[in-house]
Amino acid sequence: MLALLNNLFFLLALCYCCIANGQKPVCGNEIFFTDSLSREKVKEADRIIANYLSQDYTNSRSEITIPVVVHIVWHQYEENLSDATVLSQVDAINRDFNAVNNDIQDVPNEFKPFIGNAGIRFCLAAIDPQGNPTTGIVRIQTNLSEIGLMDELFFASKGGSDAWDTDKYLNIWVANTGKLISGFGSYPNQTLPEKTGVIIHPKYFGINGHSKYGLGRVATHEIGHYFGLKHLWADDLDCDTDDDVIDTPPQNSGHTDCPSFPQSGCSQSEMFMNFMDYVDDPCMIMFTKGQSDRMLATINTYRSGLIDSDVICMMPHISENNSLLIYPNPSSDLFHCWYAIPQMRIIKYGLYNSVGQLVTTEEQLINQDFYINLQAFSPGVYFLKIDGIAHKLVKI
Repeated sequence: MLALLNNLFFLLALCYCCIANGQKPVCGNEIFFTDSLSREKVKEADRIIANYLSQDYTNSRSEITIPVVVHIVWHQYEENLSDATVLSQVDAINRDFNAVNNDIQDVPNEFKPFIGNAGIRFCLAAIDPQGNPTTGIVRIQTNLSEIGLMDELFFASKGGSDAWDTDKYLNIWVANTGKLISGFGSYPNQTLPEKTGVIIHPKYFGINGHSKYGLGRVATHEIGHYFGLKHLWADDLDCDTDDDVIDTPPQNSGHTDCPSFPQSGCSQSEMFMNFMDYVDDPCMIMFTKGQSDRMLATINTYRSGLIDSDVICMMPHISENNSLLIYPNPSSDLFHCWYAIPQMRIIKYGLYNSVGQLVTTEEQLINQDFYINLQAFSPGVYFLKIDGIAHKLVKI
């Protein structure tokens, strides 16, 4: 309890200083997990991960797919982010964790040999813990402001959103973490199961237009912590401590904004463009091979339920030849629209009457199928226009 109060006092003091000086928000892992018990748990996790890596570790899977559930816990209307923003975040982390981000080419020549591809893909869950179809997005309106800093975030009975089985799903909570904290991710062995996952401030989630943190890389950074990565400077302001990854050069502190290359604080060039530094989104562009190995080792030791998960999920997919099946047709009310090939995307359709007048339009996130409800419409012939193709519906 004393450690918690000390952390809270430190957080409030740091928050005051940072706001007063106009400083950028920081990763909460540097603040919340500093008590002696947390440090011992980190050391234990590090020993287990290091032992796994020492056993001539090789990844036997060509690719690992992680089912994701996104809990949007909102207080102000602008915090209730769109489905499109959620999909943009999934796309962003898929690019970053597989080294297919366009700006990977900007890695300095000195560090190009160390670029890593973790082979980790993320997808929104299509089945919830009860076996029901889902888009993988949960929306909860809360009466608590800045709930992202509170234990209440993890409990529906207290105004938050209950975690889905954290052995099988990567839980991401999008919630207001105040003016200081951009987000934080559970380091292995640090949090109770019901609180294990990642928290991101809605201002920094997805492709959002923010000048500094608009490319979804706050989530990339925090998921890195969730998979066992530390800040490059290991949160100690000297050159002796290390992040336990051999191919990341030592640093004595983090970098901010977009520094010019090279930067040196420990007698050699520093890898400030790494996802585990504090630079702006446009300037963090790589994981290393060593970091990729450490993440895979963490998955195999602390997150193994994710790769053994039987959760069905849908990868974003659009096929020009993907046929849309509609049944029953004719129908008196509901028309079930079903794509032959599973896909997770935003669809926008227009419904027209027999003389070509638009009667309704809608945009929604689908994971393979959706419904058109014509119960309120008069019997007759209608045309559903989607993806440039018109489909005839008969309301009886």
